[in-house]
Amino acid sequence: MKLRIFFGLSILLLLSSERLFSQTAEEYYMNGFTKFQSADYKGSAEEYSKAIDLKPDYIDAYFNRAIAYDKAEIYTKAAADYTYIISKQPAADAYVNRGFVYMHMQKNEKAISDFSSAIKMDSSFALAYINRASLYSEMGQYSLAIADYLKVVNLFPNYAQGYYKMGLLYDELKELESALLSYDLAIRKDSTNANFYYARGFDYDELNKTQQAFLDYSSAIKLDSTYTDAYFNRAFMLDENNLFDLAINDYNKVIALEPDAADAYFNRGLAKASVGRHSESCADVLKAAQLGDKTAKKYYKLNCAK
Repeated sequence: MKLRIFFGLSILLLLSSERLFSQTAEEYYMNGFTKFQSADYKGSAEEYSKAIDLKPDYIDAYFNRAIAYDKAEIYTKAAADYTYIISKQPAADAYVNRGFVYMHMQKNEKAISDFSSAIKMDSSFALAYINRASLYSEMGQYSLAIADYLKVVNLFPNYAQGYYKMGLLYDELKELESALLSYDLAIRKDSTNANFYYARGFDYDELNKTQQAFLDYSSAIKLDSTYTDAYFNRAFMLDENNLFDLAINDYNKVIALEPDAADAYFNRGLAKASVGRHSESCADVLKAAQLGDKTAKKYYKLNCAK
């Protein structure tokens, strides 16, 4: 009888211990979450490790620890955690996250493999396509990158950045008409992004469609009054059309925003020379030469130095 009572007490103690054991792992897990929220990534990983020590099959803790390791730039440990998760519970998000880690480690082939594995598991995983496209682009595989962005915009037709990124890739391939079409679609989906107008304006400029280019540069400037490249390119077009005073105004904007822009000083100097402002012209050319513009230095010797 005593043995039966002792055995019953042992069971109660075991059940109580298991309950405490589970709660403690959860507490460490929540501590890890709290520290992550306060950007203490190493501390967060340590808390998740304590939870895992108590509960070795705690997949959520492994997953969150991997994220914390990644944010703390402890990439080898982050990759190891994702590898463990994938071995136990293969999932598209685990492959994508490990792909991110490999990107941070500059192991691009491994990252592409993981993004591809995620796509095989979930063909609608847009983030996998986007990041694989980014890597393809870095590696100069522009056609493959375009194919991935096409997948993305098919999944999300209003994703303006997808069309814009395709335009940039078509530019790399020197397929300007396809690039223009992509920028058109980007602008239809989002007419508030200055970069879209600038990129389209640049291609119009390359194709000698000056009126369209001018309008797009102007739209970019209207949306972003600090867009120095748009001011500069528009000024250059005004120069070519002998609208020197308007060009000077745009070069003024560039110089105000980028005081060390040697090419803007030199071009403004040439524009001032064209309207008879000789001394001001030479001052600008000298400034460009001082900033390292070799052509400006030669021009100054020929036309300004006494």
